[in-house]
Parts: sequence; C-alpha cells; structure tokens
Amino acid sequence: MPNTVLKQIEEAEAAAESIRLDAVREARDMLKSVEEAGISQARQAAKALSEETQKRMDAARVLIRDEIKSLEVRRGAEREAMRNLAMARVKDAGLAVFERIVSDGNR
Repeated sequence: MPNTVLKQIEEAEAAAESIRLDAVREARDMLKSVEEAGISQARQAAKALSEETQKRMDAARVLIRDEIKSLEVRRGAEREAMRNLAMARVKDAGLAVFERIVSDGNR
C-alpha cells in the first residue's frame, strides 16, 4: 500500500506539472496574441493618423494655392494700375524736362 500511495502522489505531481506547463504555454500564447493585437492596432492607428495628416496637408495646400493665385491677381492689377499711372505721367515728365532745358538755355 505505501507504494500505491507514493505512486498516486507521483502521478498527481506529474499531472500537476503537466497542467502547469499547459497553463504556462497558454499564458505565453495569450500574451503573444495580445502583443500582436496591440501592434496591429498601433499600426492601424498610425496609418489612420498619417492619412488624416495627409488629408489636412492637402487641404492646406489647396487653400495656400488659392491664396497665392488671389495675391497674384491682386498684385498684377496693382502693377498694371501703377504702370498706367506712370505712362500717363511720361508725357508730363517729358514736357517738364523739355521746358527746363529750354528755359535754362545754354549755360
């Protein structure tokens, strides 16, 4: 009988060890699964953030291009107005120079 009790204890210990090893394996597998899920979620979040950032940058580029075009049109109109004003004064400036030369004579 002592051998049977000892044998039962050894069998129980072996079964317990087997259960422990299975639990360790399962825990490792669960941990690995959780880590992979976390990495996957992090990648998806980074991708979504990158896409959102790209959309915002594209929208900002469009706004900036529109603003640049608007400024170019406005400044082009300002330059044209200044040019027209200058062209209108050319005749007056030429007459003023001519009158000064004529009034000063050959000094």
